[in-house]
Amino acid sequence: MIRIALSGAGGRMGRTVYKSLIDSKEYQIVFGVDQYPTEDLPFPVYKSFEGCTLEADVILDFSSPSSLDGILDYAVKTGTKVVLATTGYTPEQLKRIGYASKEVAVFHSANMSLGINLLANLSKEAMKFLGDGYDVEIVETHHNKKLDAPSGTALTLANAINSVREKELDHVYGRRESAKRREKNEIGIHAIRGGTVVGKHDVMFLGAGELVRLSHEAESKEVFVRGALRAINFVLTKQTGLYDMNSILGSFYAVTSVSSEKDVSMLYFPSIEADHFIAILRGIKDADVNLDMISQNINLDGTLAVSFTLGDSDLAVAEKIVGDHPHTSVVGTAKLTAEGAGMEHTSGVALEVLSILKGLGTNIYAITTSETKISCCIDHSKLVEAESALKKYYGLG
Repeated sequence: MIRIALSGAGGRMGRTVYKSLIDSKEYQIVFGVDQYPTEDLPFPVYKSFEGCTLEADVILDFSSPSSLDGILDYAVKTGTKVVLATTGYTPEQLKRIGYASKEVAVFHSANMSLGINLLANLSKEAMKFLGDGYDVEIVETHHNKKLDAPSGTALTLANAINSVREKELDHVYGRRESAKRREKNEIGIHAIRGGTVVGKHDVMFLGAGELVRLSHEAESKEVFVRGALRAINFVLTKQTGLYDMNSILGSFYAVTSVSSEKDVSMLYFPSIEADHFIAILRGIKDADVNLDMISQNINLDGTLAVSFTLGDSDLAVAEKIVGDHPHTSVVGTAKLTAEGAGMEHTSGVALEVLSILKGLGTNIYAITTSETKISCCIDHSKLVEAESALKKYYGLG
């Protein structure tokens, strides 16, 4: 049984957590903390952590930024793990969270929904693809009791997008100036408050003659409880460190697809001058041949060691362009790709993939990687077995 200390026990989310765990055989709320009188809950509720005499495995906080110091002091003193689901922290408070994470494991997310964190990753990918030819605007809608505006989630989305642009975009809130045009280096962030809306976030990429909209809407507060419980299970496996929802995405979604491509050949040049290689690439382009998995290293004598893959059907054309320059042609190969959004936040995925392939006795002729993808050029004869092994390891059927 995981023992939970519930901070903000009397609030909207605190009561939602309590109701969700009434029949749980895995989680137990052993005590709560709330600065306002709360006498209708079936567990002790203290006004602050200073007066707590009970122990817990983890603190789950759905309160307010003003509670942070008491939470972190208690956590560090008792060695209790922490899950912070509160928004609106100041930069100084975020630093304090970072300091505390050196003593005890801390999980902090402005939004406990896995869907929202997927939205952040999708927004980053859209920014990479669309580039600076599109303006970005974020609109968030919440119930009329929400305190902070814009929401911490809207700021998280803006920061995720801005990370792609090397933080060159300025946050502009509400666009209150009536006599000023929109600048190119802006992210507009707008807050709407009313009714009982649980939470809705729209990320819009506005280009010439078109609009791309990515959207997420929480239909009930229970979605945040489910995310918080995932966070609790995750942080309890750590001793120290600062984690967020991307840590969970990385753990669960490091590899979400494994795909293959047959009939691949590779050309390898152990030593070639850069200008000569560029000339070969230009000739291949003029022949309308598509290359893949291009790799380059610099030899000690200043020449290049390069390789690239292409379809078997294009090999004869490429070799004619290469001419007599020393190279090796490797035929009978295939391309195997492991891909997943969580790979960006997970270490060791390449080690796992390469270890599995080595265990099968597979020759790996070339490797290319990106933040979310690992591709290997391997023996065609091993493709079916290797693809099956990777899918089995990552639970993909």
